[in-house]
Amino acid sequence: MSVTTSIPQEQAAGSVHVESPPVEYAAGADLVYHQLCRADDFAELEGKPFHVNGTHLAIFKFEGKFYAVDNRCPHMGYPMSKGSLRDGVLICHWHHWEFDLKSGGCFQAFGDDLKAFPVESRDDGYLYVGVAHGEKEAAQRRAIERGKRALERGLKDQSSFFIAKAVTAIQGAGASPQEIIQQGLYYGAHKSSEGWSSGVTILALAGNLWNEVDPKDHNLFLVHGLAQVSRRTTGSSRPYRAPFPRTAEEHDLTTLKRWFRYFVEKRHRGAAERILLTLNDRGYAKSVIADFVFTAATDFYFTGDGHALDFANKMFEALDYVEWEGAHEILRPIIVDLVTRTRHEETSRWADSISVLDSVFSRIHDIWEENAANEASLDVSAFSQVLLGEDFRPIVAAVEEKLRAGVRPDDVCRAMTYAAAIRIVQFHLKNEGDWHDVANIYSYAHALYCAFHYAPSAELLRGIFHGVVFLTYLRWLNMPAARVPKPGQRLDETYDSSKQMLDRLQEMADFQKVYEAEILVNQYLEEGHDIKNLRQALCHILLREDAELHMFQVLEAALRHFDLSGDPEEKRIHILAATRYITAQKLMKNILWSTENAERLARGELLSERDDDN
Repeated sequence: MSVTTSIPQEQAAGSVHVESPPVEYAAGADLVYHQLCRADDFAELEGKPFHVNGTHLAIFKFEGKFYAVDNRCPHMGYPMSKGSLRDGVLICHWHHWEFDLKSGGCFQAFGDDLKAFPVESRDDGYLYVGVAHGEKEAAQRRAIERGKRALERGLKDQSSFFIAKAVTAIQGAGASPQEIIQQGLYYGAHKSSEGWSSGVTILALAGNLWNEVDPKDHNLFLVHGLAQVSRRTTGSSRPYRAPFPRTAEEHDLTTLKRWFRYFVEKRHRGAAERILLTLNDRGYAKSVIADFVFTAATDFYFTGDGHALDFANKMFEALDYVEWEGAHEILRPIIVDLVTRTRHEETSRWADSISVLDSVFSRIHDIWEENAANEASLDVSAFSQVLLGEDFRPIVAAVEEKLRAGVRPDDVCRAMTYAAAIRIVQFHLKNEGDWHDVANIYSYAHALYCAFHYAPSAELLRGIFHGVVFLTYLRWLNMPAARVPKPGQRLDETYDSSKQMLDRLQEMADFQKVYEAEILVNQYLEEGHDIKNLRQALCHILLREDAELHMFQVLEAALRHFDLSGDPEEKRIHILAATRYITAQKLMKNILWSTENAERLARGELLSERDDDN
């Protein structure tokens, strides 16, 4: 057998591997002893770095004996071989963390230990270090767990820089994005008494859009979501709530659903939450749990400006992404949204719609049955113009007619999403304070489309009628309508490449040149350049800013419905909607700077070398 041995080298120069003679397995232990170097190469208190089969080691001589520890400080990865010894205490010079040289134990109360390894000085004059089988994988797992503990500290401290350092370390150790997103979802659900917050929603969106984003921006996306989670949590845990005790005779689903809707209606959070946890505990399919939640969300008019249904959909997407790990906690916040958010039948704005919608809802099961019995197609583009009308009464009637004819509910949702995209591209900038309204209907319509794929039902049909009424309430935001670039419209500029066009798009976004950015994107699409690069550029523009939730939601809806449509004009409008919404917002770049600094530190670069003009 041959093994890989390393000669000590300076950290910057990297490790040199040579083939060495066979070495011995330790008796009674899963260790292989690797030859390092001659013992007399060391001076008292001297440390040297070694690299053995993927394991980084720092070897020290202290009081005539030799000791080996992991060469990477558990704080920020600084090489321990560059540290110093004082009375058997190993000191990392970067942040002065101190460790027991013999055991690797950390003297900081909150610090992680160094892994220690056995060292032998043998009669042949050489040093040998014992490394267990699987140590490389074990070290990777330790690094991930250490990073996850650091991430929890960053979340508690509400520090985007500490969060960014932890994310960089966890990703660098090879953790999957699912692990990081699951930790953030669980923390955000467990450490708050609030509902489904913006932070956990952005984490869900990170999972959904992971493959849309340039890998160089992955850390940045995670930090966005996690930083918002930290701002929406206090560190105190949500009180524990258990499912119902198991009995010989379990309650039937009809009874549980009736109870669930009743307790949500009465705003009895604890009772509704316990029923939801019971469903999860009993192993019911996600479609059953989704049906309970979506039904309760549409029992009232456009609950929470549509956020209750939208967040419920994001909750199920997030749970699917993390394979329902930690579902007992992650499910709980949605109950807060269902019981506390505004029910718009109680507001003056919706007063005129109550009699019209209540009449439709009295027929909702008949509509559902006719829809299932018939089959019809829908011209999404043409019907979106119907939905953009000024009076909701004929629009509600038209929707009922289409559904009774057999048009699929998700196709009506697609038309609603397209109509919402038109609302965004025609949104005049003089309505600055109303951006959230157009974002809400766009994201809501997309969520409703997804909900019909999770748990279609007669009750969910009500959500379509809620949405089309709200669309008419937004018509004033298109008066006057903003200019929309025409097909074929171009800027009076020339570009050497599609990359130069996207670089220019970034500049326009930085200076909020909204209409120019739209024309440039219009031209990019017209010329048939790589759509993947444009999607990545829009994601990057979003992530460079301290973006708020609606910007993420608009981008996801645009990209998803771009893919769903086969109509070039529909595709164009969705991308222009995202471009307009994102470039019109001007925010700070604190999260960008925190993440960039964390990544530079992880690469061993000095922050003093940063050029802030770049």
